Amino acid sequence: MSSTDDQTFHVVDYIIMVLFLVISTTIGLYFGFYKKQRTTEEYLLGGRKMNLLPVALSLVVTFQSAISVLGVPMEHYIYDTMTNYMFVAIMIANAIQALVLVPLLYPLRLTSTYEYFGRRFKSRAGQLLGTIMGMLQTLLYMAIVLLAPALALEAVAGIPLWLSIVVVGIIGTFYTSIGGIRTVIWTDVFQFIILYAGLVVILILGINKVGGVNRLGEIAVAGDRVNFSTTDPDPRVRHTVWGLLIGGMFNWLPNCCNQSAVQRICSMRSVRDAKMSCLLNIPLIVIYGVVLSLVGLLLYAYFTLEQCDPYLSGAISNNNQLVPYFVMRVFHNVPGLAGIFIAALFSGALSSLSSGINSMSANTLQDLLVDVLKDAQQYKKTMIAKLVVLVYGALAVGLAYLARSMAGPVTQIAVTAMGAAGGPMVGILFLGATFPQANWID
Repeated sequence: MSSTDDQTFHVVDYIIMVLFLVISTTIGLYFGFYKKQRTTEEYLLGGRKMNLLPVALSLVVTFQSAISVLGVPMEHYIYDTMTNYMFVAIMIANAIQALVLVPLLYPLRLTSTYEYFGRRFKSRAGQLLGTIMGMLQTLLYMAIVLLAPALALEAVAGIPLWLSIVVVGIIGTFYTSIGGIRTVIWTDVFQFIILYAGLVVILILGINKVGGVNRLGEIAVAGDRVNFSTTDPDPRVRHTVWGLLIGGMFNWLPNCCNQSAVQRICSMRSVRDAKMSCLLNIPLIVIYGVVLSLVGLLLYAYFTLEQCDPYLSGAISNNNQLVPYFVMRVFHNVPGLAGIFIAALFSGALSSLSSGINSMSANTLQDLLVDVLKDAQQYKKTMIAKLVVLVYGALAVGLAYLARSMAGPVTQIAVTAMGAAGGPMVGILFLGATFPQANWID
């Protein structure tokens, strides 16, 4: 494999990255200073007047972060296409969200998901239990989301780990703090465009590099990378149809009923809009899954033709760095393309961070401090919400840096965190929703 000395950023790459960060910040400034939020409902829920399409795009990009951009192609490169069943599981979870969770939660006019626990079980302790589990899930996820692109970029682009984490953390925290949920949703829309556009551009140019779609398919089939038929009932097999569909659905449901999702659902004008925003996620997930799958097969085809595995050759120290390494190696002579890709990675990280700290601010006001602030004026509550966002943003940055010693595929780490912290919360919610006999015993 040739030297990687030429894998450096052009001036155009830096300009694109700076423009991306400036535009994201400008959106926050606009909603913070020109669309001021006078009440906590406006700050946390957009006055419950948010439009369908922006919320749908926000829901997609919040949970499809840099983790999937790095992790899914890596799975295809090392293993095969079985992991695509996870996207089918996500679509099933989205359908459950639209048809079951929205009719259940939207009419309650919630600010926090975990208010449902308090009302349903008539228990303050139950509400606090759900809040703690949900906030733990969000914090773990945000740390991984910030860490994943930073690790990859440090290795293949020379960007210091601390710099990536701090820059993304500060910018995401700043615009979320001043602009509230409106800023989060509209920056998510912008970041959705950057994320999808960046991946599509890289895919199109990369397919041309390996000789076209047919050639890519031939190499992938010859290398046993195209597989959709593993049905072994043995739970020790890494990926099976049953494990990915059933396990994947239950693993994704925490994202469908956690604070970030329910806050968006309850921010819309009507229950119909809320349902449609969730259902729109299904075709968007199909597109996203197809693009990431093709990127993974593209990596396999390219490095097969090169007859050199980047990890075995020592060019990268972790397979999570495959996608950025491919971009820096193959397109180093195309000014601006590396900048577009890194902007796409940062898009995923920023959207997840801003959504997470905004949702935890809502949890803090509505679940943890509800009794303390019950007589406080609206402007004071709103100011406290903004300050709490700053605190959680700093905490996410610190946890991301501390988590740098974690090893293994980022998708596997994220799935473990979501399942461990979010699974019990989903169980309590569906218990209350489906079994009238389940009540708190005084």
